[in-house]
Amino acid sequence: MKIRHLGNSYFEALLLVLFVVSLYFISLESFLLFHSIVEIASIIIVCTVFLIVWNSRNYMENSYLLFLGISYLFVAGIDFFHTLSYKGMGVFPNYDADLATQLWISARYMESVSLLIAPFMLGRKLRVHRILSVYFAVTFLLFVVIFRGHFPDCFIEGSGLTPFKILSEYVISLILLASLFMLHKHKAEFSHNVYNFLSVAIVFTIFAELAFTFYIDVYGFSNLVGHYFKLLSFYLIYKAIVVTGLMRPYELLYRELKMKEYNLVKEKESQESLLETLGLVNKILRHDILNDLNIISLSIDNLKERMNEKELDMSHRAVDHSLKIIRDMKDLESLISIKGLSTIDLRLLLMETAQEFPVTVNITGDCSVKADNGLRSVIGNIIQNAIVHGKADRIDVSMKEINGSCELRISDNGSGIADKIKGRVFEEGFKYGRAGHTGLGLYIARKIVERYGKISLEDNVPSGATFILRLNIADAAARGMEQEPGFVWEA
Repeated sequence: MKIRHLGNSYFEALLLVLFVVSLYFISLESFLLFHSIVEIASIIIVCTVFLIVWNSRNYMENSYLLFLGISYLFVAGIDFFHTLSYKGMGVFPNYDADLATQLWISARYMESVSLLIAPFMLGRKLRVHRILSVYFAVTFLLFVVIFRGHFPDCFIEGSGLTPFKILSEYVISLILLASLFMLHKHKAEFSHNVYNFLSVAIVFTIFAELAFTFYIDVYGFSNLVGHYFKLLSFYLIYKAIVVTGLMRPYELLYRELKMKEYNLVKEKESQESLLETLGLVNKILRHDILNDLNIISLSIDNLKERMNEKELDMSHRAVDHSLKIIRDMKDLESLISIKGLSTIDLRLLLMETAQEFPVTVNITGDCSVKADNGLRSVIGNIIQNAIVHGKADRIDVSMKEINGSCELRISDNGSGIADKIKGRVFEEGFKYGRAGHTGLGLYIARKIVERYGKISLEDNVPSGATFILRLNIADAAARGMEQEPGFVWEA
């Protein structure tokens, strides 16, 4: 494949050399024919570039190339009139060679300024119709100024180029150098081949402008050299956009997508590293705070006889509050985890969780669900709230499959939840009554469950509250052996 590609490159180079040599011999016989072929070839190249970028505008992420394709269409339009007005064509008999030179210099100004503006288009969403309108207006204005005789003289028969024309070629060369510098600054936005083609194209355009600074005869040798450089410049732009767009479209149209994908991967790796660090900090803090709380708890037990009831109550509440914060932080760590879901035997999870609480927990039914370890924290938080806030001493848990989901109902026999706050218990930071702590517990529970299901609340009859979790069930093949319903765990 590499040898074949190399062979194609040599063949292409050979054809280009033959074409250039043929043009030279044509120029010896008729410079006018040489000039017409070069200009028409350049115009065809630019029109092809425009058609490609215009029909690819909805997919082309690189705004530089899209802007360039549109702007060069109007450059080619001015070049077309430059070709028709060239000395010897006879299309505009009332004008001399100055007209063609004025059109040439105006086209080069438009080309160089467009190349300078193009890098600033990178990363922008182009309003292509507005750009077309602006270039049309500028082109029309240039034609009006030139054909009405208000444009500065660029060429005088017998004496050659005017100072304005020579100075303009140098100014255009400086603008092109600036555009080359800006292109280099945004090198990462282009594939290697496209960047090289565009860079050399700009360099050849500069050479062309310098060649046009010292000719006296419009049929002279420096004029011939300048047109060679112009043709090569346009050919390289053709290579950069059209050939790359047709033969290797991923280099042109999807390079931005590749870079975005790469950046997303790096960002994900950075987030994973940050989450791992935060998790480690969280664990260290929980560990150290728990150690301190154990010491405080032991100290309170030793000081019971010397402390009054109010002081003991305040101390116990402070310890309980700290323990609640630690549990919430543990749940929060589960919430920010980006690990994938796995198949969980819900009955087994409930049996293990029930052992952590000093109440009777009745478990009926069986389900296998797709979830993560955060589900354990959610269930534990609901049971803990029933005991602490509702003063419940009995928890009834049932589960069954309904319409492709597992419905898990956790009911308690406590005091229940007041109607006026039912709609707010899952809000972030919502607290109610003296027993309210951080206001994060049920909010975190809701956020965890929303990753693989829904959670809601209703009254239990005759007393208490019922939390309803609707979870995505696991595939039947992933489920374990079914358990007999009616298991009761009593602590």
